[in-house]
Amino acid sequence: MPELQEKKAANTKEPVEIKCSECSGAFRLWIPAERLGEWEKGSRINCVKCGAKFFLVWTGAAFEVTPLSELAKKAAAQKAAEAPRREERQAVSAPVPPAPVQAARPAPVREVAHAPGVETILVIEDDRLSRDMVENSLSELGFAIIPVKSSTEALKAMEQKIHLIVTDLYLKNPADAESLLDGEDLLVRIRESGVSAPAIITTGKDIIDDLVLDPKWFELNVKGFIQKGNPFWVEELKLKVKEVLYKG
Repeated sequence: MPELQEKKAANTKEPVEIKCSECSGAFRLWIPAERLGEWEKGSRINCVKCGAKFFLVWTGAAFEVTPLSELAKKAAAQKAAEAPRREERQAVSAPVPPAPVQAARPAPVREVAHAPGVETILVIEDDRLSRDMVENSLSELGFAIIPVKSSTEALKAMEQKIHLIVTDLYLKNPADAESLLDGEDLLVRIRESGVSAPAIITTGKDIIDDLVLDPKWFELNVKGFIQKGNPFWVEELKLKVKEVLYKG
């Protein structure tokens, strides 16, 4: 019994939600409990939407998230306070050249959703933050995204032309009348309706060989599994989507 409890504790993951101060987007990381000590010295991470940089530190009870721009300001202020007053007066009296004006980066051109030649991806994810992360990331690749939160909404969306299905494995929620099917049962229902679009499965659970190698996934045209428990799962999903849609 103690070994079972230790194994369960080892699989525990600490979630940390980050709201970007640059683009107002939000994303979530899951850090394995046994690796929290590695984050006590801090680590740099980037916003999955705009690339803004943050410094993430585990304090022993929670994660502390600070934009790198704020750390740079604090470091500059501390350096200025420690400088001799004489040097400070000289710095004030010296002419300061104007800062070079940097040309604003043009916003990437987004193709119109459902335009001819644009692949449409159906994203089924009951967690709002994860759903937003996937939608934002895949939209940047030029795909048209249909995000839904339940199996009922997914079946309604199948009335449209779908080129790829990205679904969470565990969707069923007894408290929600619209969430009656898990990802596997949903794919079975979709195949029975005559739709043969390829699928990618995401899951917050640990992916094991017994799950991935089951031949039923081949019959359901599943092309891969993405584990949501690591900080880079959205990037892995983007690579898998490009592989499936561009290489068949």
